[in-house]
Amino acid sequence: MGTGQWILIYVVFMVVLFLPQILAGRKRKKAQETMLDSLKIGDEIVTIGGIHGKIAAVSETTVEITIDKNVKMTISKSAVSRVAK
Repeated sequence: MGTGQWILIYVVFMVVLFLPQILAGRKRKKAQETMLDSLKIGDEIVTIGGIHGKIAAVSETTVEITIDKNVKMTISKSAVSRVAK
């Protein structure tokens, strides 16, 4: 086998190794974007910092959450980790 064939084998191996990781990352990103776009008032959420709250208002880039009675916090939409069940 020549050097060119070894390079081709190496490139194919690297593509096979990294392609599933890239595709899984895209799938996770798309799911996160869908979740953020579907946020609505009344949803209970958990932030990336572990703060639990209920959505009081939603704008294009921010979310206002109620953490406790008379305690509200405005956070970036990207700080929402998940919607609590």
